[in-house]
Amino acid sequence: MMSHVVLAQDIELLVARLGLHTSSQSMRCQTQVSTRGISAFSTNHSSQCARFFDDPTPERINLSRKHERFSIQNIRNISSLGHQGSRLFQAANTIPLISDALSAGIEMVYRDPFLSANSTLTPNTQLGTQVVLKGSMKRMTYRAVYGYTGQDIGRTLSFAPNDQLGGKLLWEWQLPFVTPKVELSRFSNNVDHDPTRQQMISTRQQYSLDWTLPNLPSFTLGYGREQKDILSLSDESRSRTTLRETVTTKIAFERSRGKGEWASRLSSSQNDIHDQGILEELHSTLKGTLNLYAPLKISPSFGFTRKNNAKQDFAQIRRFANLETIVRLSTEQTIQPSFEWNRMSRRNQGSISNILLSKLRYSYEPSTHGYHISIMGQYVLNQTTQQTSNPQTYDMSVFIQKDLHDLFNLPHQQQTVSLKFTHNQQVNTVPSKTHKKNSTAMLLVSIIP
Repeated sequence: MMSHVVLAQDIELLVARLGLHTSSQSMRCQTQVSTRGISAFSTNHSSQCARFFDDPTPERINLSRKHERFSIQNIRNISSLGHQGSRLFQAANTIPLISDALSAGIEMVYRDPFLSANSTLTPNTQLGTQVVLKGSMKRMTYRAVYGYTGQDIGRTLSFAPNDQLGGKLLWEWQLPFVTPKVELSRFSNNVDHDPTRQQMISTRQQYSLDWTLPNLPSFTLGYGREQKDILSLSDESRSRTTLRETVTTKIAFERSRGKGEWASRLSSSQNDIHDQGILEELHSTLKGTLNLYAPLKISPSFGFTRKNNAKQDFAQIRRFANLETIVRLSTEQTIQPSFEWNRMSRRNQGSISNILLSKLRYSYEPSTHGYHISIMGQYVLNQTTQQTSNPQTYDMSVFIQKDLHDLFNLPHQQQTVSLKFTHNQQVNTVPSKTHKKNSTAMLLVSIIP
C-alpha cells in the first residue's frame, strides 16, 4: 500500500465539475481516503490493477489491400487512365497505453500504380507512414500525428497530402453548450530534398469555438494563422516568407425540410519581398439544401469575394450564384440540372467578365441487369468587356457500362466493359475566329483481381 497527497477537496470538486475525471481502469485502481480535509489516493496493487500498469501486449497488425477500379466515366482522354487501377496496401496497429486515455498506433500505406508517367518512380515516393498518439477523457479528445507521404502516394484517408513531412496536434473539449478546438501543425514539402526545387515550410495555428444551444442555430467563431517559409535548397537561404491571418464565422441551422448555412471569412496576408503591401480578402457565402418533396432536392448558394491591396491599387470583386437540383424519377433514374453564374470585376484594369454555365445530367442504373448509362450536356458562355470574342462552349458525353460477372463468372472484383463518346465544340461570335471541335470515342474492357 502506498499513498501520497494529490489534491485538496475544493480543487477535486472543481475538476469533477469540469469533467476531467475519466472512467478508465486507472481510476478504479485507486482507493480514496481523507485526512484532515486533504484528499489523498492510495494505489491498490491487485491483480486487476497490475494488468493495467504492466507493459501492453501488441495487438495483431491489420493488413488490407484495395485494388482501385478502372472507369472512363469522368476522364477526357486515355492518358488519364494511368492514374487509375493502382493497388493500395495498408497496414495499421494500435496499442493501448493508458486504457482509453492514451493509445499509440502506426499506419502505413504503399501504392503500386498500374501505369505511371513518372520515370523516377521509387519506393520512397510511393510510401506513406505516420505515428499516431490519441486518447480521450470524459469530455476531452486529443490526437497527435507525425508522418511522411511520398510524391506518388495519391489520395488516402487520414494522411497528409502528397510530398509532405511533418505533424499536427488536435485537441477538443466538449463542454455544455460550447466546444473549444485547437489544431497546430507544421509541414514541409520536397521530402526528397531535390536541390532543383524549392522547399516550403508551412506552420499553422487554428482556434475555434462552437456554440450549440437547444432549438437555436449553431454558431462557430474561429481564428487562424499560417506562415509559409519558402527556402532554396541550393544555397540554403530563405527566399521569402508569407504570413496570413484569418477570422471565420459560421451560423448553421437544420430543420425537417432542409438546412442552411451562412459563412464569412476575413483574411489578410503579406510577404517580406519589396514591401508589397497587405492583401485583404473578404469572402461570404449563403447556402442551403431544401427537400420540398421526396424525389426533389434543391441546393442554392450565392455570395461574393472581395480582394483589396491599397498599396498596389488593386481591387477585385467576384460575385457568384449556383443552383443544383436532383430529381429522382425512380430508384434507378436521376436527373440533375444545375446552373452557375460568376461575375468578376477588376477596378485597376476596368474589366468585367461574366461566366454562365448550365449543365444537365441523366443517370440510369438498374440494380438487376448490371447496366449504367449516363448522359451529360453542358453549355458555357464567357463574356469579357476587354475582348471582342465571347466564346460559347458546348460539351456532350454518353457513357455506357455493363457488368460482365454473369457472362464470365470469374472470381474478380471488376469485370466490366465501358463505352464513352464525347464531343466538345467552341463557337466564337466573331466570324473571322475559327471554331474548335473535338470528338472522342473510348472503349475499355477491365478485368481486375
